[in-house]
Amino acid sequence: MIQLYQTFFFLSYFILSNHSITVQDDYEALVAAERGFALQAENEGIRRAFLSNLDRHSVVFVNNTFVSGTQVYAQQPDGPGYLSWRPAYAEISASGEFGYTTGPFEFRRSKKDGVPISCGQYTSVWHKTDLGQWKVLIDFGCEHDQPGTPAPTMINPEWFGLKDTVAVDTAQASQELLLTEGTFSRLVRQSGLSHAYRDLLPTSDSVRILRNGSLPLMGKGVNGILESETQTVTYQPIRAVTSRAGDLGYTYGFAVVGEKRMGYLRIWRKRGGAWQLAQEVR
Repeated sequence: MIQLYQTFFFLSYFILSNHSITVQDDYEALVAAERGFALQAENEGIRRAFLSNLDRHSVVFVNNTFVSGTQVYAQQPDGPGYLSWRPAYAEISASGEFGYTTGPFEFRRSKKDGVPISCGQYTSVWHKTDLGQWKVLIDFGCEHDQPGTPAPTMINPEWFGLKDTVAVDTAQASQELLLTEGTFSRLVRQSGLSHAYRDLLPTSDSVRILRNGSLPLMGKGVNGILESETQTVTYQPIRAVTSRAGDLGYTYGFAVVGEKRMGYLRIWRKRGGAWQLAQEVR
């Protein structure tokens, strides 16, 4: 009887503590932070919500350049615009302090307007500060026509990996990721987009491609569009940032197509010692 009780106690303890040894709690906190950000924008306005949730070192893409997020919104007057969004997908690092969310957004002149004047997909990369607060490091989006069917609801992972408390040298990891980005950029110039992407696409994990003017592409649909791209693109990476575990990161910079320059954001995940593409926004 005592042995049975001890077994029951051990199993109960394992179940109750399971969240603490995986990144599930951190994942849920990340998604809750994004939802809270969106709710604040709906209730208190765009300016106040962004100033409350952007990290002091955050970056946003405005007027075709990357600028300080807090400076932009501090100088922006409170306006009547109504911005709504929701996360449809999120991913978090093994260290539990770094992740991103992405999903649909709509902008209306006022909350009463039925039809949005702009819609698209947002992507926000978050990190947990030393004070334990989730803050946005970079916010980037693309516009497209209103989809015929609503975007799917939140897609949660089927399982959560164990938490990794061993921190890597993030400066070195970020430099390594920036070198990967640079190698990719050179390969694009030398061999074309389709060839360059081929080595970076994951074999099992999800991948998302978000482009201005196009509905989101994900999964197997990505391969077809990337294989068909023939345009000449010159990428000019600016910076790379990684998680403490060195397994998730992002790069951003400019993409030049002909005479047109645009911004881009890439999310990367490390698998088997190599960086692979998780999401691209351009």
